[in-house]
Amino acid sequence: MTTADTSKPSGTQSIGRAAAVLRALARRSQSGARMADIARETGLERPTAHRILQGLIAEGMASQQETTRRYHLGPFIYELGLLAEPRFHLRELARQAIDFLADQTGDTVFLAVRGGNDALCVERRAGSFPIKAFTVDVGSRIPLGVGCGGVAMIAALPEEEADSILAANAPRLKDYGDITPAQLAELVSAARIRGYAVNPHRALGIAAVGMAVRHADGGLAGSISIAAIESRLPPERIEKIARLLRAEIRKIEKMLQAS
Repeated sequence: MTTADTSKPSGTQSIGRAAAVLRALARRSQSGARMADIARETGLERPTAHRILQGLIAEGMASQQETTRRYHLGPFIYELGLLAEPRFHLRELARQAIDFLADQTGDTVFLAVRGGNDALCVERRAGSFPIKAFTVDVGSRIPLGVGCGGVAMIAALPEEEADSILAANAPRLKDYGDITPAQLAELVSAARIRGYAVNPHRALGIAAVGMAVRHADGGLAGSISIAAIESRLPPERIEKIARLLRAEIRKIEKMLQAS
């Protein structure tokens, strides 16, 4: 939503603008967002963004840290999330599988879900290997395709929808390493063919393997990925980890079907 969206009714436009501001805050949930960040990412003029933020703060949906002047999601957003969680219970269903995968591989396991054109990390477990691949924090949002779980999720979507996400996120990739839109498209295409994603571009010296989790109707539920230092993921081990992932994800999908 930008200030150019004048074709929608004013009420709908206001809701869309507030949602865009909340998404901008969510992308910087750890560090906080500056007014300049929010205006740039939403396309809103600063006075408009400031007015929306003040309204969100008044409702407990945003807050501002006094020392840094940065904006964060507010406590009411947390309350809403707790109330909504029973309907989006993938994290609970996947917890045993995530623990098992971390124990079996010794590496770091991530559970992510889609949020628009972003991937949201909702769970992370570290294995026993002393060098950890903590590339994403729980609660962090990154563009779909930047992380291996995001590549797996894009690959699981219908091609037209996947292409739309790739196009929308292309300008954002430069802020997340050296991956190009063309390279990301190749990673997605390869993931469709092999049934799982391999992403060597997330962070320097880190590689990952990821696979989508689907609902009973075939729709996307999320993804599980395993990240490690590159030397721990030669081709033969990647295939072994993919087999482990597939077996655990099938168990999760059966639980999703039954729930």
